[in-house]
Amino acid sequence: MSLLRVSYILLMFILFGGLVLAQGSAVATQSLTLEVRPITKISVSGNPSALIINDAGAGMELTSVQDENTSYSVTSNLTDMKIVASISAQMPIGTNLMIQLRSSNGTSKGLIDVSNAVSPVDVVTGIGKGTDQNQSIAYVFAAQSNVGSIPMDSRVVTLTLTN
Repeated sequence: MSLLRVSYILLMFILFGGLVLAQGSAVATQSLTLEVRPITKISVSGNPSALIINDAGAGMELTSVQDENTSYSVTSNLTDMKIVASISAQMPIGTNLMIQLRSSNGTSKGLIDVSNAVSPVDVVTGIGKGTDQNQSIAYVFAAQSNVGSIPMDSRVVTLTLTN
């Protein structure tokens, strides 16, 4: 083999060998920071129909109307959560507003009077990790028989998922 040919092969090895060595470092690393933060979400489906008392049975002490057209859903990755309800302003004297939230992932407290609940009251307790989807909300508006006509008014009910 000629010296020129050996020199050429040696030069090619040096050039391509260096390229192979440069490509040999084709690994890169990164450090990641990972975290799962507390998840507590609640949503409702629309608003209930107007609760209007326009009839009473003879001799009845209390007249009421009910709406069960809305639902709620919760998602949480925490345990022992609860839903509390509050109302934007107290109900007129002689009237009551009650709420019941059903639950498949917690314990419903049943029909709860929120007429004066400007501070939150428990409506569902013991909610575990996971979801509780499309659970029924029932509202009952009642008036004592001696309550006169009350002009149409509204209240905001706030549901909060908390621990």
